[in-house]
Amino acid sequence: MILLNDFYTIQQKTSTAGVVKATILINKKHRILEGHFPGLPVVPGVCMLQIVREIMQVDSNKTLKITEADNMKFLSVINPEQNAAVEVTINYTEDAGKFLINATLFSATVTFFKLKATLQTA
Repeated sequence: MILLNDFYTIQQKTSTAGVVKATILINKKHRILEGHFPGLPVVPGVCMLQIVREIMQVDSNKTLKITEADNMKFLSVINPEQNAAVEVTINYTEDAGKFLINATLFSATVTFFKLKATLQTA
């Protein structure tokens, strides 16, 4: 895990067949945010993508890599000073070591990020 327990922590996680839900807390003092952007911290898009991958890894207990990203939508910025807690929902199907996922990062009525991708065991 690259960002887990450093850039963010998982406050709560639940999973049922085909669905993972988590509440994460972003470390608003993390050095990534110092440069992105000074005076106005914004979670980089690549970090949002990595968060989804890592949560799937934790839930599946498998090392996963992103093999396809069919659709990525960055809909709103995550400013951790305003939104330290972020909800993550991942709907997925698994077939032969591949996870077809639809993921969303959001807080209340604001959606930050949507992703449709394929993750595969590494």
